Amino acid sequence: MPTVTNIKKAMRKAGISKDVMAQFDFPAPQGNQFDEVLSLIQQMDNLLTNEQCLAVMEEQGCSKTEKISCDFKEFGQKHANKTLEEKVKLLAESGMTHTMPCYINSNGMLSIHWGFGQEGSFRCVCRKVNFVYKEQEEQADISKTYCGCCAGHVRHTHQIALGVTLKLVEIVSSPISSGGKKRCEFLFKVVG
Repeated sequence: MPTVTNIKKAMRKAGISKDVMAQFDFPAPQGNQFDEVLSLIQQMDNLLTNEQCLAVMEEQGCSKTEKISCDFKEFGQKHANKTLEEKVKLLAESGMTHTMPCYINSNGMLSIHWGFGQEGSFRCVCRKVNFVYKEQEEQADISKTYCGCCAGHVRHTHQIALGVTLKLVEIVSSPISSGGKKRCEFLFKVVG
């Protein structure tokens, strides 16, 4: 889950001006409760451009541990001499535990999908969201900006596996922003 502290750091890294930062009502440093993070993200949606929101959120992401990244790192080393197209195909066939469906679009951008469930009833991959909304029939309608945290995880693992640098361009869809009708789809530009 993104935290207030990490979002604030990422805002500075993204070059958000002090004047704009001064307009935010940041919770206390220990304030990393889910509702406080959602409130901060709502402020981001109102005060920042979409590009700025994505730049901040792609720096988030849980599960960036060596344990999760290890398989992606091994894959990247094993296939370092292959083209991006070959790596994407091999990644889909790898059977690794945390592999997500991905493909290269006709414009060269990379779409990566993530989600549990099936068409029309996808569940969010974010443990915090699932914990908060566990007792409810439907998940709340939460800004797609929040989903940039998962995009940060996806970006991290796929940069390692594919040996490229990715920039988050769009959060196309997510279970929490679609009432479970759509799975996560993140669109990345390959920038290096």
